[in-house]
Amino acid sequence: MPHGRLRASAWVLYDLANTVYAAAVTYLFTPYFTDRFGDARTAIGLTTTASMLLAGLGSPLLGAVVDRTGGTRGYLAIATLLNVAVMLAWGFGGSAAALLAGLFVANIAYQSALTFYNALLPSVAAPGREGWLSGIGTGVGYFGNVVVLLSLILVPPASFAAAAPYLAFGGAAFLLFALPCLWLVRDTRTVAGGPLGPAVRDSWHGLGRTLRELPKHRALLFFLLGNFCLVDVLNTAIQFFGDYVKEVYREPFARGELQWFGIAYGPQAGSMVAFLGALGLVFSALAFGFGIVLGAFTDRHALRVLQGSGACLGFGLCGGAWFGGGDTTGFTITLLGGGAIGMAGIWTAGRKLLLDLAPPARIGEFFGLYGITVKVSVLGSAAYGLMADSFGCKPALLAQGVPLLLGLLFLAMVRMPDKGASTA
Repeated sequence: MPHGRLRASAWVLYDLANTVYAAAVTYLFTPYFTDRFGDARTAIGLTTTASMLLAGLGSPLLGAVVDRTGGTRGYLAIATLLNVAVMLAWGFGGSAAALLAGLFVANIAYQSALTFYNALLPSVAAPGREGWLSGIGTGVGYFGNVVVLLSLILVPPASFAAAAPYLAFGGAAFLLFALPCLWLVRDTRTVAGGPLGPAVRDSWHGLGRTLRELPKHRALLFFLLGNFCLVDVLNTAIQFFGDYVKEVYREPFARGELQWFGIAYGPQAGSMVAFLGALGLVFSALAFGFGIVLGAFTDRHALRVLQGSGACLGFGLCGGAWFGGGDTTGFTITLLGGGAIGMAGIWTAGRKLLLDLAPPARIGEFFGLYGITVKVSVLGSAAYGLMADSFGCKPALLAQGVPLLLGLLFLAMVRMPDKGASTA
């Protein structure tokens, strides 16, 4: 294989690696933590929100660092190894405070690594093929979920409280799949050089200028607000999916009455962890398939795809609350089906809609703002945790309908520009 293709393949493989961490938090860490420490969702939600806000606001600093120094591969290695170290440490258990501290550090390391990883794309993709290679990485990344979920299905732990070693396995898998990128890929761009301080100040000043001028671009403003709300709900649902399934199906599982498409789960049958793994595999497969299908419509109808995906996510939330703990077929169709369309469509259409709305000469500037808003769309995690600990998981899930409706309202106020008109 030519060296260029080898480096591109190594870069793509890293997308699989870091998805292992995201899957481990959803399907292992959150239900493991709440199984050990009871109603501790508030602590998880607040930790997630604080860490992601810090990571998002630090994005301009990291961007300036990679542009000025060119040491992108080294920074990626540091962030990756820090993430892996936390996951390996989780394998030994620990106190609630220690586990939450690890989550805080790991989330920041994970988001920082994404910044460095994305900066390497121009160094591995042929000119004009960056989007194609990025799409391949996204598709391959879904298999990171498969790595985690198959381990839960094939060799399930007896309970979530016994799942700590699987978190360590996730850390080892993360490192294994990340090594080719860390070894083979380097930043080949010509760096700006010069003092770092002025570059950081310029980044922050540029962000401030973009925010001040945003009201002049009303369609773009309403899109960013709407997308922020939808992504916030989506991130919250992903964060607490495993814990929600565990809680609502706890009683039918304990009675040995839990069945899913003819497969029995209970104290004398398949474990609850294996049930969650099966649901996760179906969700990942649906999201992958819907992403391909929706991609065909997004180029011409990005706004409609985003609005429709948000509505499907709301359908999933309502169905998840209605069927949760009861009919598993209805639960699968609504929460998994609606949620999969929501996730695939929101991520697919969001980036395309920004390209349609942003002034062509300032695409990079507004993409930077878009990236920050996506990273800080985690306020719902804290809200869900507080609601779940106080009133239960179902009211907390339904409460996510408030920001979702607000997001859809903002999107309804977006007016697409005439294709022949200039947006500069």
